[in-house]
Amino acid sequence: MKKILIPVDSSDCAKRAIDEGRKFMDAFGSEIVLLYVVGIRIAAQRFSTTVPKPNTTEDPYVAKEKGQAEEMLQSYIDSFGDKKDKVSMMIIHGIVADEIISAINQTDVDFVIMGSHGIGSVLYRNLLGSVTNKVLHHAEKPVLVIPECKKQ
Repeated sequence: MKKILIPVDSSDCAKRAIDEGRKFMDAFGSEIVLLYVVGIRIAAQRFSTTVPKPNTTEDPYVAKEKGQAEEMLQSYIDSFGDKKDKVSMMIIHGIVADEIISAINQTDVDFVIMGSHGIGSVLYRNLLGSVTNKVLHHAEKPVLVIPECKKQ
């Protein structure tokens, strides 16, 4: 396990996945890649009667989310202390599950650690988040799913 991919958001499950990644890093000397996907916003176009034009300039909401993601990922990297030089970040824009699968299947990572639920999962699934479910079914590399924290 030379390189581990950890898809993250700001959820508690993502933070637990990072903690597990830290354990693998300590045990195997692995490199960690933290991945954040800025999701595509399609709701406004769904009800439009016109074909959307290709966007040649970046959406200000996307730019803002990328900036916030970079700050969040940097704080996650800093939490690795003296081993932070073995941690890198990737920020991608697209459909979340599809981009995670692409990153898994088209890069040199050999293991994935991800939370069972992200910040949007409450709306979709109770047992396993919809993104995690899709990743499990389409990833060509092993995926360790960190279970959701039970609220007391």
